[in-house]
Amino acid sequence: MIFAGQVTMIKATLLIQSIFNRWLSCLLIILTLSSSISLFFIVTRIQESVKTSFQNTVAGVDSVVAARGGDLQILLNTVFLIGQPSQTIEWETFKNVQSMEDVNFSIPITLGDSHKGYKVVGTNNEYFEKIKYSRKKSLELAQGKSFSGVFDVVLGSVVAEKLDYSLGDNIGISHGLSEVGITHSFTNSDDAHDEHDDHENTAGFTVAGILAPTGTPIDNAVYIHINGYEAVHKGWIGGQKVVDVSSKDILEADLEPKTTSAILVSLKNRTKLFQFQREINSYKSEALTAVIPGISLSRLWKLTGNVDKAFKIITAFIILIALLGMMSMTIASLNSRRREMAILRSVGASPLNIVGLLLSESVIISIFSCVLGYILMIFIFYFGKTYLENNYGIFLEGYSLKNYDIKIIVVIVITSLLATIIPAIQIYRNTLRDGLDVKS
Repeated sequence: MIFAGQVTMIKATLLIQSIFNRWLSCLLIILTLSSSISLFFIVTRIQESVKTSFQNTVAGVDSVVAARGGDLQILLNTVFLIGQPSQTIEWETFKNVQSMEDVNFSIPITLGDSHKGYKVVGTNNEYFEKIKYSRKKSLELAQGKSFSGVFDVVLGSVVAEKLDYSLGDNIGISHGLSEVGITHSFTNSDDAHDEHDDHENTAGFTVAGILAPTGTPIDNAVYIHINGYEAVHKGWIGGQKVVDVSSKDILEADLEPKTTSAILVSLKNRTKLFQFQREINSYKSEALTAVIPGISLSRLWKLTGNVDKAFKIITAFIILIALLGMMSMTIASLNSRRREMAILRSVGASPLNIVGLLLSESVIISIFSCVLGYILMIFIFYFGKTYLENNYGIFLEGYSLKNYDIKIIVVIVITSLLATIIPAIQIYRNTLRDGLDVKS
């Protein structure tokens, strides 16, 4: 047993010394491979986090009620503020939904207007009190307060930052959408906005509050009271001003909305969600659709599944290229290592021992690269976590190894062994040839 242990120690020493003798080439291989592995881990983590962030953009909302239409379109319009609703629903419908026995709360969402390219959302104070986002975090006001008057405005953090607004600033609301992007960010062009200046209602809208960053579409919107949304359109018909109306006249008028774009609904008992959906879909007064966000997002992931696969394939190719680089470096060093192998043969090492040494080097380098790649991923996310949360709404959930990660590491180690087969065969042939050439 002692002899076997000594042999093992000798082999381990030879292995370590062999790696150190080629420290520069090994270092280059490790850096290349660990960087590509880290990239793979980063891509997979971000993909998972993006899905989670989408699902948690509006937490605590069980259903979105809107005029009859596609569920994905409704979800994108009302929750992610992409595009605009083609139809509205009656305000009386909102009241009826609000009064349903199973409804915990219902919040109106009115869309259609803008401010310098950013969506204007008409709602009420319940929006800031009840709506949550990632991991059920509550919305917080970084400055000021929510609505206390008809002409109060609450700004998303991005809007306030990009347009350099502060509390007490006066803003105007444009009828219709000036420019709307196809993602969660919107074009903010003063030139584009100039053509809409004559359509602005400047009846005294004042910035009353600024929301803290959430990393969600909430940051990219301007919020006004739903009665203020009605006030915007006083004196306007079909996008044209027909009569001048003073702020005093507006405040004295009936500002109860006649329509709204959608209703965010939370139920007292989520087990009755499908029952609620059937009730809404069969609503007799007008054609409605009750969208269940979780189910609709699952459909969205199916539609974007090919994109996810494409990203994973690209990163897998990067790892493969790194492994091919390792194989190339090993092959390139064969001639320089031939003397080393001859010395090992002279002290009694068999060709299989030498091949085993080479394969062991490959395993050690690949495992060390995986460990280093994982540490690099943690390092990048540790310093970039706040940036990703505030700017992209990507909330990373821990760095512990997952079953998927372990499978990837195993695949990488096996692939590195396969990549070393060709140089191993060449070394085996060389050692056999060199052994036969030795004269007694």
